[in-house]
Parts: sequence; structure tokens; C-alpha cells
Amino acid sequence: MKLKLNIGQVLLTHQEDENFASVYEESFSKQGVNVDLFVIVEVAEVGREHLHSRKNDYEKLCRLIVGALKKIYISSQIVGPDTFETALASINAALARAGTREKAAWMRGLNAIVGAVSSNDLSLSATGNAIAILSREGQITQLTDGLSGEKLKPTKIFANFTTGGLVASDRIFLGNREFLNYLSVDRLREFLESDQSLDEACSELISSLAEVRERAFAGYIFETYTGDKPVRAALGAGLGVFKKLAPAGQRSGRGLKNFQNFLEVAGYMFVSLFSTIGRGIKSLAKFIAHFFRVRPKKYLFVAIAVVIVLFFGSIALASFRKSRSQTRQQEISLAGQIDAKLNEAEGALIYKDENKTTALVADAEKLLNQLNRDSTEKPKLAERLLSIKGKVSREIEIENPTVLSHFAIVPTEIVYSPNGFLGFNHNSGRLAFYDFREGKARPILENQNTSSLGQGIYLGSTYGYVFFDKDGQLKKLNLDNGEFTAITAAASADISLSDLARAKSAVPLGENQGSRLYVLDTRGNQIWRLRVNETDVAAPERWLKTEANLAEARWLAVDGAVFVLYGDRLDKYFNGTKQNWNLAPAAPKLDNAQKVFTRPGNQNLYILDPENQRILIYDKAGNLEKQFTSGKFRDLSDVYVDETAGLMYVLSGSDLLQINLK
Repeated sequence: MKLKLNIGQVLLTHQEDENFASVYEESFSKQGVNVDLFVIVEVAEVGREHLHSRKNDYEKLCRLIVGALKKIYISSQIVGPDTFETALASINAALARAGTREKAAWMRGLNAIVGAVSSNDLSLSATGNAIAILSREGQITQLTDGLSGEKLKPTKIFANFTTGGLVASDRIFLGNREFLNYLSVDRLREFLESDQSLDEACSELISSLAEVRERAFAGYIFETYTGDKPVRAALGAGLGVFKKLAPAGQRSGRGLKNFQNFLEVAGYMFVSLFSTIGRGIKSLAKFIAHFFRVRPKKYLFVAIAVVIVLFFGSIALASFRKSRSQTRQQEISLAGQIDAKLNEAEGALIYKDENKTTALVADAEKLLNQLNRDSTEKPKLAERLLSIKGKVSREIEIENPTVLSHFAIVPTEIVYSPNGFLGFNHNSGRLAFYDFREGKARPILENQNTSSLGQGIYLGSTYGYVFFDKDGQLKKLNLDNGEFTAITAAASADISLSDLARAKSAVPLGENQGSRLYVLDTRGNQIWRLRVNETDVAAPERWLKTEANLAEARWLAVDGAVFVLYGDRLDKYFNGTKQNWNLAPAAPKLDNAQKVFTRPGNQNLYILDPENQRILIYDKAGNLEKQFTSGKFRDLSDVYVDETAGLMYVLSGSDLLQINLK
């Protein structure tokens, strides 16, 4: 009969804590077997100041333990009696690597417990003074007695484990040592044996510790049941047997005897081999002595020459072997660093810390590139790295985007209107128009000199397409007859329209009368705003209220807030003031972004990264939603997205692509 678990958590932390404490619990199903995993970690007697300065190290420790435990249970083909032992070995290996790479501040004060429940069996291991207590039919058993070694070994933090069967109505308490410092075993017995519900028992336990403000308490109480609801009753058939075991490499019995037999045989073979080699050397010495007694002296010089050659040859060979050994040791060390980064990344991923995971993946990738391509460890590490990257990158391959048309002029940007896209080459001033109604692109103004055109925008049905002229005018373009009409624009003492035409980016907010233009001026470290009236445009006004270094800025996007794109980041401004806001990291790292797009009503931000042939999609809280990649993203230069219609338009070289988002 399969048992169910009802789990209660007790976690009390305060600003004044002198110890670090953390808990982890997760339930999932594996090949039809229900698995419940528990981890409780305490680093005792840290001190308030050190706790705050080293908290990241302690959280990293938790991620290592949790990551190694969950990884084994998730990756195992079959969850069985040996799975916990394998997981324990993986945890020990991960902690040993962490301890050898850095000064492990947690080593001396570590009190931790690791547990797993599967197929009605509970397996536990503990280190330090962590505690586990079983309450069954009025009897109390401390399951962690004898599990912790007298002295913590850095290479085997969790030295022993115990396993045993659970029965209905069992209650088990797992916790850090602080519980026993403030509550007696008899007091804990009351909570475990109470007829109260588990929630009530946990609430009373928390209440009894509420006055302690300088210690952190971390623990779980869980109970087993078979029906719809847990029932406190004597349903078991006596205490189950929990058997203390040692992890792999310390088992007794037949395995140990076989190992002893192996050692005896190996010893005999070694003695025989050594004896044979000794006789061979002795015979060779006799032969050489006899040779020089009966042969002429001229052979002596030949022999000396041979000895010299062999001597220097042996030196060269020893040097080669030493160099090869050092290289191999470096490879092993590098592979260990990569493995540690990946273990930590997997742990961070379990905690849903994608920012941390992405940073660790980037570090691991750099180290992997340094590893010799002939290294035997490299393929497996590369496979793990690729798997983790896939989980955090949210990459979607767009295999066959629709090619709407081909521009003959190779535009640098596209400007949307309800009837189509105006393709504009910012360097040459050449223009083309893709008409939705005709489904094709045609060059326009071929016989006119358009080299003086600067920034181009669409201001709605009244104004249509409008350009800043490098000669200091604002012009409206009539697509039907190819004529420009001047628009009256008020002058400003601070900046001219010709200067705005040379600015990096101009983006409208709204349409027709009442709309506003925002222009990115990287030379003047300013964002200019121009208000559009019924018949004219007001003078440019300074929008930024604080100083900003915009020298490296590349593009603007506006939706009420203003987003300023740099090669490696996106800054957000509101009402002229910079906001505390950041993009989540992406893999590969964003280094050379070119453009950003959003508009009022859009839920997301779209960033062009031509170097990596991708479009990154972020929500407006800065979280990475997706990455679009495609073999047709050969030379990305602009993007426009209509989220309501579910369509994305991408300018790739001279091709106008359409991607269906729904």
C-alpha cells in the first residue's frame, strides 16, 4: 500500500541571527514512484556580521547539496534502494570540490541533514548536530544517532546513512541543532505525539520559539497516511528497522571479503613480479661484467656512447612525461572547475535563479573553451553545458519565416504605416516602399537627391511620413506624388533640427496632433522631446532631468517610459529620471545589441542582436521570455511587432520577413 506524506515546514529567521539556516523540499514522480526530497542546512556560530558578508557562500553551499541530490534522482533510470547512496556520493564529491577550490568557511560549523522518501522507505544522512526523530505508536527513536562521524572529513561530509520502512501514522521530525538547544526531546515528543493536526502542531512549535530572536530554526515535520486525510492512530505494526549503512567504499560483508581476496592475489602477483625483475637485473649485470673481461677495449667506447645516448634519452623522456603529466593535471583541474560551475548552475536552476544560472553557464563556457579539444572529459561537459543552456536560454528556432519581399536598396531601418513599410537607408538616403495592398516593394524618389534626409518617422494619417532634414528643415513626404512639404517647426536656442537629423534615433509616441517625438542625442547626452501640434511642431525641449552618459547609446524605444539601448544593456527612464531596472542576463551574453523596439500596448521589448543572429524578447519587468533565432537572420537591422495581430516583421539584409507569433 502506497503511503502519502503530509508535510509541515518550520523556518524562523531574523536579522539578529548568529547562524545561517535554510530548507528545501520537493515532491515529484519518477517511473510511477513518488519521491520526496528533504534538505536542511545550518552553519552554526557564524556571527551576525559574518552571516551577512558570507550569506552568498552559504546559499551557494545549499545549491550544491540540493543540485547534487536532485540531479541523481531526476537522472536515475530507476529509483531504488541504491539511488540515495549514489546521491550521497555525488553530494560528497561536489562538497569536496568546493572545499578544495576555496576556503570553505562553512566547513567547521556545518550541521545538515539530507533525506529521501520513496516506495515507503525513508533514507537519511546527517552531518554535525542535525537531528531526525521518529514517533511511532508512542515510541520515540532518534534516527540520526551515530550517523555523524566524530570529525568532519572534507572528502566525505556525509559519512553514513540509515534507511528503513515507514508505516501509516508515522511522524518524523527533521531539524537543525538549535531545536534541541531550546527545546528538550520530551517537548519535541509532545509535538510529534499530539492528536492535533500537523498544521496545528507546527504552529505551536513555531509559537514556542517565537521569542528567540538571535537564532535561526529550520526543520520539517511530516506524517504518513493512506486515506484521504492524515489520521493520528496506532496503525503500524511495531517499530520498523532502520539500518545504519556507510556510503559506497565503506560497506562490510561479502563485498569487503571479495576486496580482501583481491588484495591478497594482487600482493602475491606484485611479489612475484618484483622477484622476476630483480633476477633479470642481476643476470644483466653478470653479462656486462663478463663481456668487458673477454672483449677488446674498443667495445668499451661503443658501450659508453650507448650509455650516454640512453642517459640523455631518458632525461628527455622524463621531461616529456613530466610536461605531459603537468598538462594532464591542468586539464583535470580545469575540468573540475567546469564541473563545479555546472553543478552550481544546476543547483541555481532548481532554485529558479536564472540570473545566477546564466552567469555560471557563461563562466563554464569560457573555461570549456580553454580545455584541450582532445580531452576525454570535454564531450560530456559540453553536453551538460548545452543542456543547461537550453533550459535558461528559451531559444526558439524560426526555421521558415515568410519572406514578404526583397528591397533593392538594402534599408537600414523600416518605418511602419497602416499601408506598409517605408524602407530607408540612413547612410545614402535611398527609399523604397513595401505596400501591404500590392504585396511587393518598389523604389521611390529614384530621380531626386535624398541624401540630406536624416531621421524618418510616421506621425499618423494627418502628417504621414515625416523627415528631419540635415539642412535644418522638417519635411512631410507624399508617397503618391513623391513630393516633400515643409512643416513649420519652432527654433530652439539649444539645438537645431539639422543636429536632430544627425542624432542616433527618433521615435514617436502617439499619432497626429498631440503626439510627441523623442530624439536620442548621443553628442549632447540628452533626449529631446518635440510636441506635435495641429499645424506645426514645437521647439525641442530637454526631456532628461538628470545627467546621463549617452555617448555609447544606440537606439530608443518609447511606450510612456523611454528605453535607451546600449551594446550590453538597456536602461529605463520615466518622467526624465533613470529607473532602478535591469535586463536579466541572456546566454550567450548580450554584447553588441543594435536596436530595441516596443510601443504603447505591447507587453514585451524586442532587442536585435545581429552578431548572434537572434532577437531577444523581454517582458517589461526585464525578464527574458524567449530568444528567436533563424538561419535567415543573416544581417538583422530592424524589427517591428504588432502584438495584437500576433505578427513580427524583421529586416534581414534586404529581405522583409514576417513571423507569426500566435
